Amino acid sequence: MIGADAVLHCLQLRLSRSQTTDPETTDSTGLSVVSQSVVCALLCALAACTPPIRQFDLNNQALTCEQANDYSLRTLQSMGFTITAFQPAAIGRTGRLRGTREERGTQDVTVDVTCNGKTVDIDASEDGKLLGQLEFKRGFYLSFTGIAQAAAVTEAEQRAAAAHPAAERKEAGLHVLIKPVPGQAAKLDFDVDLAAAGVLPVRVTITNSTSRTYRLDPADIVLMQKDGTRVHPLSLDDATQRVVTAPRPADAPAPDSGALKQQLGARALSGDVIAAKQNLTGYLFFPLGSYVKGRVSLEDQATEESEGFVVEF
Repeated sequence: MIGADAVLHCLQLRLSRSQTTDPETTDSTGLSVVSQSVVCALLCALAACTPPIRQFDLNNQALTCEQANDYSLRTLQSMGFTITAFQPAAIGRTGRLRGTREERGTQDVTVDVTCNGKTVDIDASEDGKLLGQLEFKRGFYLSFTGIAQAAAVTEAEQRAAAAHPAAERKEAGLHVLIKPVPGQAAKLDFDVDLAAAGVLPVRVTITNSTSRTYRLDPADIVLMQKDGTRVHPLSLDDATQRVVTAPRPADAPAPDSGALKQQLGARALSGDVIAAKQNLTGYLFFPLGSYVKGRVSLEDQATEESEGFVVEF
């Protein structure tokens, strides 16, 4: 940026020379009045063009890599962009998201995420535009910071709740959350493109705030389509096989089936008992499709009575 003092000095210099009749008169700098005028005009022009866009930079953000990846993805989605490519960032590897939307024509954007240890840099830009990026950068900045602030509040509330014994908390009962994670968003937790293989990861979270113990069978959790068709989850072997045999570029090797199954299994919903005051969370893998709701059945271990939960998407 051109400093205001430098511009002011130029203006004062030009005024002091304005009465000079000989344009070739020089001063102690060796520059003629004409040369000084040209230099000052350029400085003034540069100062006038200093872009306000810099106020929307997202550098040195006190976030983890995981948070930066998550918030960047959610920001583009909240702005109405379809994620077309996503490579999560890691220490030593710059991450990149690409998105597109139809708003007064096609708009393609790129977000680069660089992790620096304790901070991250996020560079969001509109593809094919050198100038005129202020509107997009401003929108991305406001959405990103809003999402980050909301997440910080939620985490603070969770920490505060965890500091109190479960018996002191107001909420009681069973809470079930079923959340499909379609498309590129799955890359936040998995290194492979599950969507391209026709696999939909679904995150299931069950919180037992009661004093009772419940049982469940993850294989009995179903997703329902609009026409009422019920779909059960794939086994780990089936999900792995779909990814291994999925079409891919000729120069892209197929993933190792053993390592892939281990990766999927590490995040899979496992266990069939939810003890009192405990929770259970993990992924199930379904055939890719359009689903409108999910259903979970839990059985009271003592009474063997079942409770059903339906979660709409």
